[in-house]
Formats: sequence, C-alpha cells, structure tokens
Amino acid sequence: MEHLSFNPRNLIVFALSITVIAFSICYDMSIRENWMKPPEFFLSGAINYMPASSIGAFGLILGIACIPPVMLVRYVQVEESAPGLRVNKISLYSSWIASFGAFIVACFQARSNIHVHLFGAGVFFTFSLFVVLSQIYIDRVTKDRIPHGIGTNLRLGIAFISVGSLVTLAIQGLMVLVEYKGDVSKGTPEGLKLPMSVMELTFFATCLVVYASMIPDFGDRRLRLTVVKLSDEELDEGEAMKPIV
Repeated sequence: MEHLSFNPRNLIVFALSITVIAFSICYDMSIRENWMKPPEFFLSGAINYMPASSIGAFGLILGIACIPPVMLVRYVQVEESAPGLRVNKISLYSSWIASFGAFIVACFQARSNIHVHLFGAGVFFTFSLFVVLSQIYIDRVTKDRIPHGIGTNLRLGIAFISVGSLVTLAIQGLMVLVEYKGDVSKGTPEGLKLPMSVMELTFFATCLVVYASMIPDFGDRRLRLTVVKLSDEELDEGEAMKPIV
C-alpha cells in the first residue's frame, strides 16, 4: 500500500455521530443515576462521573481528532480559489486550537480540576466562534468560485445564533463570577442553571452544524497520507519529496 486516502465527508459524519452518541449515552446515564439533576444540563455535567466520564472522553477524543484533518482539506479547497487569504489561515489555526481546548475538556472533567476544565472550555468556545465567523467571510469571498449550495445560507444563520448564545453565556458567566467573587468551585446559582445550560448546548450544536454544512462542499477531494523517502540532497536542500513506489 503506497498511501492511505480519507474522505473528509466520512470523517465529518463519523466525528458528529460519535460525539452525539457519546453525549447521548452520558446524559442518559448521568440523569438516571442522579449525577446531573434538572434544571442543570451542562455538557460537563454529563461527563463528570465514572463511567460516563470515560465514555464521554473516549467519544469526544475520537470526534475531535477528525476536525484538524477535515479543516486542512477545507483550507486547501479555499486556498485553490482564493490564494493567500489570511482569514483562511485564521480558520484553520482556530480549528486546531479549538480542538486542543476540547481535548482539555475531555481529559480534565469538572470534578477533577474545574479551573483546567473551564480553561479548556473557554479555548474551545472562543476559537470555535472564530471558525464559524471566518467561514462566513470565506463564503462571501469565494461565492463565485466555490459552489456552496445551501451551506452558505445555513452557516450565515448559524453564525447569528452562535454569537448570540456565546455572548449570552459569557454575560451569565460574569454574573456568576461577580456573585461568587471569582470562586468558580461553588458551581452555578439555581436561577442560572437552566439558561446557561441552554446557551451552552445551543452554541455547541451550532458548531456541529457548521462542520456538517461543509459535507456538500468538498466534492471529490480526499486527504491522502503518503510515505516518502528523501535523499541526502533533498534533506539538505529541502527539495520536493518523492513518493515511495
């Protein structure tokens, strides 16, 4: 076998499916075992106790691992139509940083280290919003060069929901910090549990939909991993790599 080829569409479908399945299992388990009680429905609450925490971490990590290669394909696709577009690089790097934040969330549950967990969540939310907004700008720049179908209108509508939900969540978070004088270990006030949970779930859902909206855009593009061997001259001079045949 000379190379491995991956369909980015399949990677997106797998990432979304495993994420939804993992959280569905974790929510069901956490509610049945009274580890998470209404009106609190935070994502972190669903993966806070064993074995839900292990199931959630396993599913999240598998899903998150698919995002960087998918966004690399998206970057190359946009680069072909709009070379040197700075926002395209911002979107690519933001998706990678957001994935790093999601890895932190998966590995450090709220019960194990609330500060590290919230840091990872903040990184994920912030840079995911950059991805959403940068894709809107990219759609505008490449509207006559890349056939987006319904993806453009879908991403535009999602952007408004993403911004609104994340800003609302941030304001609510500041209210908690003020009330508890910065001590986040005290949890969430009763009156804010439901609205904050809804805003968090809404923003998370918009991120998933944005990635799903890219499925029709990729066409016949594939991500290929190839093993190459460099000669001494190529190693010294940085010349083009030659595939092993």
